[in-house]
Amino acid sequence: MHTVSRRNFLQQSVAVGAAVGALASTQASARTYGTNDELRLGVIGTGGRGQWLLANWVRPIVDKHKVRVAAVCDIWNRNRDAGAKLVSDQFGYAPKVLTDYRAVLDAKDIDAVIIATPDHQHCGMLVAAVQAGKDVYIEKPIAMNMAELNRAYDVVTASSQIVQHGTQGRSCPGADSARAFVQADGLGKLLRVEESRSFYYPYWNYQPTVERESDTDWKAFLFGLPDRPFDGEACGGWMGYRPFSTGPVGGWMSHFSDLIHYVTGCDFPIAGVCQGGVYSPTSKPGRDAPDTVTAILEYKEGFTTLFTTHFGNGANDYRIWFGTKGIMRTAAPDGYPGGIQPKVSPEGSEHPEKIAKETALENRATETHMENWIRCCRERKQPNADMAAGYKHGVAVLLCDLAMVHGRKMIFDAAKREIRPA
Repeated sequence: MHTVSRRNFLQQSVAVGAAVGALASTQASARTYGTNDELRLGVIGTGGRGQWLLANWVRPIVDKHKVRVAAVCDIWNRNRDAGAKLVSDQFGYAPKVLTDYRAVLDAKDIDAVIIATPDHQHCGMLVAAVQAGKDVYIEKPIAMNMAELNRAYDVVTASSQIVQHGTQGRSCPGADSARAFVQADGLGKLLRVEESRSFYYPYWNYQPTVERESDTDWKAFLFGLPDRPFDGEACGGWMGYRPFSTGPVGGWMSHFSDLIHYVTGCDFPIAGVCQGGVYSPTSKPGRDAPDTVTAILEYKEGFTTLFTTHFGNGANDYRIWFGTKGIMRTAAPDGYPGGIQPKVSPEGSEHPEKIAKETALENRATETHMENWIRCCRERKQPNADMAAGYKHGVAVLLCDLAMVHGRKMIFDAAKREIRPA
């Protein structure tokens, strides 16, 4: 695995922090829109994830919630054209097509934005959007370092904007049932939560390459990181490259940790250790984000979490919650298409009040994560995955990523809002 030295890591943190800090510091006034007003949406980042959100989560609710996709924006002409075509084909009208996210934020006819850009751009764009008076749906993971995470938290919580983080597991069918069961002491004392999730091929293998620098804006892609020569593989397949991605720690463990926070109601993780590297023979050559990871987080409530992933074999996809009264099994964190479908059983327990028998908990339908955000934008209420939840999953991801980078245990100091070696 490509090693990030402490000096380089700090330089990158300062560069990104400077980019975020250079954004406008004045909060713009947002348009107030009621139940009967059309909510005008801009989509920043129309690659694979942005297109998926448009087709699967926005399209089904446009009529019910009076949503119009007013603009699509991407620096890469391939994604930009694909996003515009999707809206034209599936929504029946042509959106405004933009190349610079700042043009979306400056537009007076846009109320809210979906940000589905590469990970290293999330915090900076979130801050800029909130300061422009836009409500925001922001993809995860939220941050690449604590400086930008703290900045984003402060800006968002000081604003009146509605921000939903893309950790949709807490909105899927079954999540509320699992939460009610655990918080009613159904598992007894929670001891450990474990997830193992893998595919045969790393998910970033399927990202296309940017063939020509003229097809995109490389400087805009870097987004304040130190300049480097154009790299079409990294620009298109950024999920597999540092410093644009933390690999499956940010891509998958963010979902896992966020669901644990939601179900248990726990506080921040207090410590983390992590090991990983590029070990899979199915990983596309040149990628330097880890494809194999073992990450452990410790919580002050007295339980630990274990997240493991590898590629090259996709046979293990499970999540188990271990308690003194038994266990709870749940499906993959994104839960497509049927939620997390929790099942509880007395397995492994000798507790006098252990779970009576294996039982599937209620898997009732809920509004989607996107629908929850849109409704909360109209009602001016906090959504399921607000900035407090985003900050917490951000800390979990950074604890483990920094532990892997530095090769040692890291701790989170909540009072100082910093991560440091144990």
